[in-house]
Amino acid sequence: MEKDLWGKELWSQNEVAQHFNVSGNTIKNWRERGLLSYFKAPGSNRPQYYRLEIEHFQKTHTAWRKEVKKQDKRVGRAKPRLSSGEDWRIS
Repeated sequence: MEKDLWGKELWSQNEVAQHFNVSGNTIKNWRERGLLSYFKAPGSNRPQYYRLEIEHFQKTHTAWRKEVKKQDKRVGRAKPRLSSGEDWRIS
């Protein structure tokens, strides 16, 4: 199904939800918060989402787990020190 979706210009709310593996209500929340752009045809209550907007959202608002792990390693935590500069330990 995924390959078929990338060939479509407009996606339904359910298709977007399946793509991100979330509920339709989550997509609605993203839309209401202004995170995901959409289109409604005149006289219709069904939002449609442009494929390019979905790609942009995915690039700007999602992170792969490998990237997150790399960031965690770079941050590193310094050992707590006393004001005298010595390491402290709980015995």
